[in-house]
Parts: sequence; C-alpha cells; structure tokens
Amino acid sequence: MSDHSRNGDSPDAVSRRSLIGGLAAVAGGGLAGLGALGVSTEPAAAIDGEPAAFEAGDAPTVTSNDGRIESVYLSPILDVSWTDFSEGVERVTLVLAVGSDAGVDEVYRETLSASDPSATPGDVASVGGPDGERSEAPPDFGAVDGGLTARFGRADATARGDAVTSETLSDADLSGGETDTTTLDVVFRADVAGGGDEATVVRTTTVDVTVANPAGDATAGGEVDVDAA
Repeated sequence: MSDHSRNGDSPDAVSRRSLIGGLAAVAGGGLAGLGALGVSTEPAAAIDGEPAAFEAGDAPTVTSNDGRIESVYLSPILDVSWTDFSEGVERVTLVLAVGSDAGVDEVYRETLSASDPSATPGDVASVGGPDGERSEAPPDFGAVDGGLTARFGRADATARGDAVTSETLSDADLSGGETDTTTLDVVFRADVAGGGDEATVVRTTTVDVTVANPAGDATAGGEVDVDAA
C-alpha cells in the first residue's frame, strides 16, 4: 500500500488522475470534464446532498485490529435532480465506485424506475421526492423538472471487490510513531433517461484512511482516523 502521507511525489499524482478516469469508466462510461453537472446542455441532471453523507456516510466508520483496516463503511444520501425532460423520466441509474492505486471496485449500482417509483432495489434503503421532501411519498418521475432522494444502506467497501480490501488498506509492519495513509477516490454517477432524452452527472471526492501505530507501543494495535475532503 502506498503511504501518501510519506510519499507524495508526482508519479502518485499522475496515478491518481489516471485512476479517476478509470473510476468514471467503471461507473458507466468514460467522461470528459469530471465534476461537471451534466454532459448535455438540455436536458440536464445534477447531484446534490449533504457532503459528509456523500463522502463517507451518515457516521463515517472504519474499524481496525492489530494494524489492520477491517472495514470501510459507506452509506450515502444523494439528491438527484433533472430539468427539461419534456416527457418525464423513465429510469435513473445510480452507481458508486471506490478506488485506490490498487484498483477500482464498484460498491453500488441500482436503477430506479418510473414503472415502480416507490421500489427500493438492492442497496437502496429508501427513495422519495427531491431535496426537502424526504418522506414516504415516491418521486414524481413524470415531472419535466423533478428529482428524487435516494438513501443507500450501509455497505463495506472492502467487501465489494478485489482492489479496495483489508489487505490493500492495512500495514501491520509500521514502526512506533509511523502512519500509513491510503487515499480512496469515490465517484458517484447518475444516468437519467426518459422519452429519448438522456443526461449524465458525475461527482467525485476522496476519503483518506490512515493507520497509525503509537510511538513506544508499535505492537499494541492500530488507531484509525478517517479524513474526508
């Protein structure tokens, strides 16, 4: 595992930029200009929501044991909105991927559909109207300008693939007083389609996962800190 707190040279920076592109591809297809609100001017889509919830869940949780990162939990709440869909929206596909220099794993991929607007498939814990209307009422997919709020159930990112795992995040050989940090790139993508119109939006963020062995007691186990930026 690369230690970004001790090894922030330019090759790592290049690697991270390449990884972001790979994450977007895993999340449904490569895009130019990540972070833009949409790839089409009309119609358009956007992602919003509580930044902390987007980045690492309601209560960012990382567990460790003897210098190992055992779990990294995510539970995002996302507000997805659309504009200028003249015939309304037929489906909204939501994808969240997490990656490091070791590779990329897809954590969530779910499709919400106008055919069953109240359905909560797979990892979707609840779905409702747009921001400010988080109730039991289902979203109005038929709205020309509309939106929805999707709350995802907690998922352990280390258990969803082969790249972001306990092994790639851990460092059991740290000396006393040393730390080892892995920066996880998080990409969320929403694809909105209806009536022959389509719009796509991507948001990116990072979460730093750090293992630290206290000075003077390097074998007593690790302390874990999560920093989202």
